[in-house]
Amino acid sequence: MKKIITLVTFVVILTLGVNPLYAHGDAHSHSNVKINEVKAKEIALIQVKNFVLAGKLDKSWTNVKVDNMKQQTYQSMPEWIFTFKNPKEPNPKQQNFYIFVNQYGQMTGANFTGE
Repeated sequence: MKKIITLVTFVVILTLGVNPLYAHGDAHSHSNVKINEVKAKEIALIQVKNFVLAGKLDKSWTNVKVDNMKQQTYQSMPEWIFTFKNPKEPNPKQQNFYIFVNQYGQMTGANFTGE
């Protein structure tokens, strides 16, 4: 009986103690707090740098600034589209890069077409 109580106590402590490990950092959120344009721009810039670090964009994209920003509605939700232009990009079809950020600060897409 003592072993069963000890085992149950251990499992409960382990379960409650591990729970914080499932928490997300501040780079990803399931929050329903709407963000403003300034915060959306920060997120888009961070995402471009993340693509560079992941090797999905050339290193010449590292310090590229936002060239244009517009808002649109996609699937009944407002989102920002940030355009980045990089004339140093060797592939002419990939000199414009688009990041889509929804009103809650989540990147909803990224591509070279803007669609």
